[in-house]
Amino acid sequence: MQVPPLARSALDRDHAGRLQQDAVSRALADAATRVVPIAGDRAPVRDGRLVRLAPGAVPADAALVEPPVPMSWLGRARGAEGEPGGVVLSLLVAEPFDVDGAEWRSLREVGAALDDEDAGVLTQAVALGVWQRESAHSPVDGLPAGFEESGWVRRDSGGTPHFPRTDPAVIVAIHDPADERILLGHNAAWPEGRYSLIAGFVDPGESLEAAVVREVHEETGLVVVEPRYLGSQPWPFPRSLMLGFECVAPDPEPIRPDGVEILDVRWFSREELRAGAIQLPGPTSIASWILEAWIAREPRGRA
Repeated sequence: MQVPPLARSALDRDHAGRLQQDAVSRALADAATRVVPIAGDRAPVRDGRLVRLAPGAVPADAALVEPPVPMSWLGRARGAEGEPGGVVLSLLVAEPFDVDGAEWRSLREVGAALDDEDAGVLTQAVALGVWQRESAHSPVDGLPAGFEESGWVRRDSGGTPHFPRTDPAVIVAIHDPADERILLGHNAAWPEGRYSLIAGFVDPGESLEAAVVREVHEETGLVVVEPRYLGSQPWPFPRSLMLGFECVAPDPEPIRPDGVEILDVRWFSREELRAGAIQLPGPTSIASWILEAWIAREPRGRA
């Protein structure tokens, strides 16, 4: 996989199309349009594919979220021989409903297994849905804010537009100077034996590189250098954009967990990780993508 699992997308978001005032109503009149129902971070999956329903196939008694969110524009699917396909809309429901032959699965569970278009559709729908459910009122005056631009903008009573929020966070592979060991931490919220990369949110007014150095020092006590960008992926739990880096710890000892968020930090060799010495992140995460690449490459001294 050339990019992290949730960074994949073959859907044409068709930004210009969703700006049309009647974009969704016109899409609903088109027989090629399909709807992806979303309950929290779950959607119906059948035979390894995301189920897309014709608008008329959505049950009339499907329980919608409260306050209700209108169907929202996700983009246009791939058509035959490169031609544009039908519009894809999302529909936020309060509870799953019966979809023939399908199971409602979470993005965490199936994100890495879906194909490029389905992965992009589900990631976008879950991320947009989180913002839509949590933004019913204006942060300026507290009054209800209505939807515009096919579900992508809220406008308050004073005319101020409000857009979906994304919180940048860095996630960091820290290795020793010889690149023979990687530092992983055990978070206080995780079950015993689970370890992953060090991560944290970017502060206001802070660069990504500065956030890498600060977060690593805060959570492990180490000073790191040479932060290098690896890739990114959205992580809509609830609204993060994970930006992957790797860096070097010139002096790998001593290490000191912060004792609050990170309870333990340890150096691990490739052999230990291959042998399953610890529980690693799930395949949908960018942490897994970074770790797999690190495990597969040769240390600097052997390259």
